Amino acid sequence: MANVDSYSQLTMRNGAVVPLANTALTEATEDEIQTDANFVGSAQPAGTFATQSLQNAVVMAAGVSAENDVTYAYIRSAGKIKVALPVSGLSSGMGLPGTLPYPKQLVSGDSVIAMANAVADREVGLSVACSSGEYHCFSVTPAGAGEHELVSVLTGQSIGETLQGRTVTHAFAMGGNNATNFSSPIYFLNGSGTPIGSVTPNDPAVDTGLYQKCMASIALNTRVVFRTDA
Repeated sequence: MANVDSYSQLTMRNGAVVPLANTALTEATEDEIQTDANFVGSAQPAGTFATQSLQNAVVMAAGVSAENDVTYAYIRSAGKIKVALPVSGLSSGMGLPGTLPYPKQLVSGDSVIAMANAVADREVGLSVACSSGEYHCFSVTPAGAGEHELVSVLTGQSIGETLQGRTVTHAFAMGGNNATNFSSPIYFLNGSGTPIGSVTPNDPAVDTGLYQKCMASIALNTRVVFRTDA
């Protein structure tokens, strides 16, 4: 797989910015985007720079871009997802940095992690924010026609197993190379298989992933799925 250019910005509550860049982001695998040494003197995790150099390390908006498609991105903190971040490919970026539904305090060691894929890759990503302030990312790579369930990028578990008892309030999805293959939006399904919420996937070649309102109460048997015809 190729290495691709990427850049990002985290905007703090007081307007301060954490500039990020990685000119050799590993394609098709999760990789970190550290601070841009051209602007801050060294490359280090975003949270480390923010807590040491800025007076207010509460992130309220962000945007992650990469040379090819971005499926999802998040701030990793102690092995967990602290914030799922708005994303775009370099051919887009309109609306970035995008506002986060729930601002978050950064701590030293917090890292920005991105999944960039080749434009031919079919991986679909779903990023959600919950009323509890929790965020998470889910993904799946379709192989042919049928129904496909998105699962946690950390554990491989369903959304019900991951976020049981929470209420999703905002979400966005990046559709990968499936623009001509989708035969449904992404549906949140209850235990009976009935849709209780939905998200229309964005085309990562031309669209930006920004949070939109999306209400869905998550139970243990809740799933997020979509269908393709090829």
